[in-house]
Amino acid sequence: MKKLLILFPNAVEWAAVSTTVPILGGIAKEKKWEVDYFDTYIYQKQVKSGELEREKLAGFKAGVSNVLEEKNEKYFEDILPDLQNRIDEYNPDLIAITALSTEYAFLLTFFDKITYPKETKVVIGGIHATFRPDNVVKSKLFDLVAVGEGEDIFSELLDKLEQNKNIDNISGTYFYNKETGEIKKNKMRMLLSAEKLWATKRDNTLFDGDAYFLRPFDGGRYYRYEMEISRGCPFNCTYCGNSTLKALTKGLGKYVKVRPIESSIQQMEELIEMFNIEIFSFQDECFLSHPIKWLKEYMDAYKARVNRPYLFMTRAETVSEEKIQLLLSYGIPFQASIGVESGSIDILEMLNRKATPDKIIKAFDILNKYKIRTSTFFMIGLPFETREDAFKSIELCKKVKPSVVSIAIFQPYPGQSITQTCIENKFIPEEIIPGGFNNDSVLTMPKPYMSSKEITNLWKTFILYAMLPKKYWKDIEKCEKDLKNNQDLFKKLLNIRWEKYDYAVNDIKFFK
Repeated sequence: MKKLLILFPNAVEWAAVSTTVPILGGIAKEKKWEVDYFDTYIYQKQVKSGELEREKLAGFKAGVSNVLEEKNEKYFEDILPDLQNRIDEYNPDLIAITALSTEYAFLLTFFDKITYPKETKVVIGGIHATFRPDNVVKSKLFDLVAVGEGEDIFSELLDKLEQNKNIDNISGTYFYNKETGEIKKNKMRMLLSAEKLWATKRDNTLFDGDAYFLRPFDGGRYYRYEMEISRGCPFNCTYCGNSTLKALTKGLGKYVKVRPIESSIQQMEELIEMFNIEIFSFQDECFLSHPIKWLKEYMDAYKARVNRPYLFMTRAETVSEEKIQLLLSYGIPFQASIGVESGSIDILEMLNRKATPDKIIKAFDILNKYKIRTSTFFMIGLPFETREDAFKSIELCKKVKPSVVSIAIFQPYPGQSITQTCIENKFIPEEIIPGGFNNDSVLTMPKPYMSSKEITNLWKTFILYAMLPKKYWKDIEKCEKDLKNNQDLFKKLLNIRWEKYDYAVNDIKFFK
């Protein structure tokens, strides 16, 4: 029996379920391969993700975080010997790695020191490999770099290894010959149909229940799973990699695909049985963009066979009373998450967002009318953003009164067209891989645009400005300018925010 080791270079401090890992495990087990899994979440990171600071900044209720207190965290230095021992003992035929850009940067801090048998092959895929295959293959660390949709690539790779055939001509890959140093760039692969894409049963047995699924929500902790019910996005925001992916796969098949309803419902039933999942988070770029007919068909099945609270993402322009009333008719609590990003029309136009502040306000008027729990996403530190622009975002947040607010400092990741804008305007010296969603800004912008320090300071106080009345703004400004010496004042303001201006208290309750 052939052996597969899946390596996930998790760059954050908690166990995250990569969408790709259950797919790789599922394909391998269908082909009767033995599967093992190595996840780096348990190891301390040299650079902490700012995600853990969100509760301290009033983004969501304090007291419960993504990191389990009982987790036996190891030192960063333990990754290398632990992974090396696993490889030596397991002796895999194939090491498969999936990585976003931040995860790829983390991988490079240790993987070049790993040794393995000459016969063992290494393949890497994921969004970073797709956007920067030349850079990745030139690292000389991988036999294959998968570009684009990986399910069919991985299936063919396993077949060829099983049959002891050459793997240098698999479409959708870059092949690196470690003996000659030659690189072969194969043609792109056709995209799979929705039916074939989700035909493989996802393997979630690789995950521990509590570490991977017990997540904070509304001051408590519940078993939650991020459920893929579609793939791709029809929109073209400049800060998102979807636009680049669409261009890369143009002419190769349908990019935006909706998962067959029976496939997702069946998987959710299995997850409830395996892990007692209490909340499902729908991984769909814009849930309410589906036609009413599809939403009704989906919710009919969901109510009858799953009947759990759920979270979904959508865009402001897709919110309508008709669709909200339809969802409410099933009697299942839900949260609508909307990417607002900015309250500045100039910034929204630069981001190629179609929803104006007026449309955003109209959407939240509908959601708040029906006491729907809402979550908003804002970014600050965007290219050409002034303090005045940032406060337009704050004012918009104040008007829409979301239940939960997430603020991220913009990061110029590979694959975003806006990253090229940053390079052309010398806001970054070269294309770089930022450390995480909420780390300091890497942009260097001249006045009147905000400096990196101004961006970080405003990120820490954004939600207080947005949630509290203006009579508190002078105190908030003191914290913004010098948080270190105003900790007591900051804690006082946080308490006021939750005691008097917690808009979630009037929402439909998820759990009694």
